[in-house]
Amino acid sequence: MKRKQDSLITKQRLLETAFQNFYEVGFENTSLDKISKDANVSRGAAYWHFKNKSEIFGEVVRMTIEKIKAEKREIMLSEELSFEEKVVRILVVPSKNQTGFKFMQQSLKTLEVYPEFTELLENFRETRARLYDFFLEGLRKEGLNENDASAVSSMLYNYFEGMYGSGTPDEVTKNYTPEAIGRSISIIFRNV
Repeated sequence: MKRKQDSLITKQRLLETAFQNFYEVGFENTSLDKISKDANVSRGAAYWHFKNKSEIFGEVVRMTIEKIKAEKREIMLSEELSFEEKVVRILVVPSKNQTGFKFMQQSLKTLEVYPEFTELLENFRETRARLYDFFLEGLRKEGLNENDASAVSSMLYNYFEGMYGSGTPDEVTKNYTPEAIGRSISIIFRNV
């Protein structure tokens, strides 16, 4: 039992260290050897858990996607929140987990370039499409016609994606607070 527990701890430490390495220097500049060294884990233990860098990268991406999906899903399924409140809370998600979102933004190029990540790329794209569909369906229920619902859904989707974009000016990012997001969405919904 202790051996299995130690193995799980080692694997978790490798995944956390891999996340940091991939986040800081990218897929191309990271090696499983460096991850094992930074995690203070033997090279053999690292290769026992993961056969190569691609496998650990894929696991880190999957875990990050699942964490983000779970956070959004909880908001989307809430029966206590209005659609407008759900939109605000979803738009706040990237500002609460900027590292995870920036990691996914950086990782997107790797997913697109390497064929071994085709399935992960598709999963990532499906997750993004579900967010757009959530906005679209909610706006339809709010009474918007198809064209207006599509236009506003696209804007909300891009608002969400822009929350963690690189190089965003400080004048913009200072408005990534729940209060500012709530005000802007309230203005949009008043005019819908």
